[in-house]
Amino acid sequence: MFSVYYLMLFHDPAALQERLVRQSQTRAQIPAREHSGPAFLRMLKLLAGIFSLPGRWCAAGLIFALAAITISEVGLALRLASWNADFFNLIEKKEVAGLPAQVWILFAIVAGIMCLQASSLESKMRLQIRLRSYLTTRVRDRWMSEGRHYRLRYMGGEHANEDGRIAEDIRIVCEMVVDFATSLLYAATQLVLFAGVLWLYSGPLRIAIGGGALVIPGHMVFVALIYAGIGALVTLFIGHPLVRALDKRQTAEADYRAGLVNSLAHTSAIALTGAEAGERRRLSAFFDRIRWTWALQRASLRNLLFFTSGYGQLTAVLPLVILAPRYFSGEMALGTLMQVTIAFGQVTSALSWLSGNFASIAQWEASAARVLALQEAVDDLDAAFAGQGEGSFVRAPVNGPNLAFRDLTLVSPAGEVLTERFSADIAPGERVLLEATPQAADALFRAVAGLSFTGAGRIELPEDSAPHFMGEYPYLPHAPLIEALTGSPQPENFSPGEIARILVDAGLARLAPALERTVNWEQDLGIEDQQRLGFAIALLRKPPWILMHAAASALSEPAEEALMRLLTTRLPETAIIRIAPRSIAEHGFTRRISVTGAKE
Repeated sequence: MFSVYYLMLFHDPAALQERLVRQSQTRAQIPAREHSGPAFLRMLKLLAGIFSLPGRWCAAGLIFALAAITISEVGLALRLASWNADFFNLIEKKEVAGLPAQVWILFAIVAGIMCLQASSLESKMRLQIRLRSYLTTRVRDRWMSEGRHYRLRYMGGEHANEDGRIAEDIRIVCEMVVDFATSLLYAATQLVLFAGVLWLYSGPLRIAIGGGALVIPGHMVFVALIYAGIGALVTLFIGHPLVRALDKRQTAEADYRAGLVNSLAHTSAIALTGAEAGERRRLSAFFDRIRWTWALQRASLRNLLFFTSGYGQLTAVLPLVILAPRYFSGEMALGTLMQVTIAFGQVTSALSWLSGNFASIAQWEASAARVLALQEAVDDLDAAFAGQGEGSFVRAPVNGPNLAFRDLTLVSPAGEVLTERFSADIAPGERVLLEATPQAADALFRAVAGLSFTGAGRIELPEDSAPHFMGEYPYLPHAPLIEALTGSPQPENFSPGEIARILVDAGLARLAPALERTVNWEQDLGIEDQQRLGFAIALLRKPPWILMHAAASALSEPAEEALMRLLTTRLPETAIIRIAPRSIAEHGFTRRISVTGAKE
């Protein structure tokens, strides 16, 4: 507020307006973009990308095998219905001599069904894990690259709890889409084959009208259509709230898991400050939301089950009730009655595919929407951070040797201008100290790393040499120490002797024998040792560019000077850029540049 009054007193109105407009633009967040088309079509399009990979023929072969097995299963079900007709006709005629043959036929049919179902399960699970592997790799690798996992916090829309979306929702999407495709193919084949049986054996229905009669051929087909249609409409009406209930529950479950992970990540601070009561209260609030969404889902499922259970029971007896008079009058044999009853159940089951799978479809749709929200938000980030989003600067690789800043303006989340029209060129091999206020130094470091977007101007990076960033904490994965140092589980370009010497030089001699040890290094080491490891990592990897900010904040002044001297001596061709507060007086730099900030 003070800076606004200052500008009103000492700047002309045009300058004030330009400043405020620019400030309001650079404070803008990246809006969520609307994606056209139904979610299920967008998800199917995303899954279809598996056919662009080298292993597409294996996936296509699994799909073909699964389709052939499914159709064969329907064929055996049709043969079983025919066997029922023969068997009950045999019973009605009391022909004992034909019983052994029918038993052997039954054994053959059952054996075929067993083999087909086992083969179907094998093919389905192979296809499911292949789809999951593809989709997980695509979403996870796009998310966990180029800082997108960090920059996503600037993105509007619903895409939080990425861990649950990648681990659980992708699993649900890939497993269920195979189940749906298989069951839908089965239902379609079932409808075609058994509708013919129902039409042929149910015969015509004659209804007397006045002096004549209305004849309806294959009347049980029409009964099945009407019956299944009514069931589908009622199911859609009753089950529609289930989609929203499942989406809310999955979000609540993910929020609860994220809260638990956050508690584990800050366990030391919680214990030191005695904040357990507050943490329990927050976790209880997350779980209370799960209980509320569980109640919504329970009510929806209860209503759906209430209808479908009665619907299923009625399906088994409805054709017997309708056709019983024809059997009693002798128009229909017992075997034919049983065959028509089975065919009616199969046709109704095929027509009721949507009703029978509605709860699962609702769960799949909710998970698909969550996966799409993450994938599409990650895709939208690239356009926004390329300078196409309102209020963002351009960070781009260029075909040139220098790292350059062109009229760079950075703004804090609160709207304060931190750097204003800052320009500089830094050549390879230079040692440059960029002096700025603490907040501006942090903003500049994150801007070069691509971890923020709020501002204007341009940052140009040499496209052939990615910078190595040294922040306050190095990244130390839960892995062997040698992998944390070299970035590779099998470092071929580093000898154990070289790694041990660098650890000794960095003041970490006690860690030299522990290169193969796997612990949680972030918890096992203090911040001073972690920062020493940060210098050791840079010395080992020998990057052409190093950008530093707060990389030695926990070290004593003599230790900091010794490590900086080690870095400049061992890496003579590396450009070292240190972004630091103005109060720091640093030796060993060939150039000092003052970063221009907002006037106060």
